[in-house]
Amino acid sequence: MTRLANEVRLACQLVSHKVRFESGAPLPPHQLSVLFKLRRGSMTPGELADAEQVTAPSMTKTLAALESQELVERCGDPGDGRRRIISITPTGEAALRDAATVRDSFMENLLATLSDDERATLAEAARILRRVLE
Repeated sequence: MTRLANEVRLACQLVSHKVRFESGAPLPPHQLSVLFKLRRGSMTPGELADAEQVTAPSMTKTLAALESQELVERCGDPGDGRRRIISITPTGEAALRDAATVRDSFMENLLATLSDDERATLAEAARILRRVLE
C-alpha cells in the first residue's frame, strides 16, 4: 500500500506541476490561484494571504497585478470602513475560463498519445481518485 500511495502522490504532483507551469495558461499560477479562491466568494487581502500561505506584502503585489488587469476589484467593507474586500470581476471570471481551456487543451494533447485502453484505464483511475479525495 505504501508504494501505491507514493506512486499516486508523485503522479498527481507531476500532473499538477505540468498543468500549472507548462500549459501556457495566460496568467501565472499564483494569480490564477487567487482568482480561483475569489470565485468562491469575496475575501480580504489578509484572508487571501492566509489561504495562499504567503506574506501580506506578497499578496499585495499579486492583488495589484490582478487589479491592474481589471481581474479583481477592491471595495470597502460595509461593516468596517478600514477593511477592503476583494472580489473577482467578470473579466477575472473570463480569465479563469480561458485558463481552464488552455490547461484542458494541454492535457488533451498529452492524453492523445495514449491508446484507447490506456485512456479508459486513466478515466477510471480519475473517477476513483476524485471519489477518494472529495
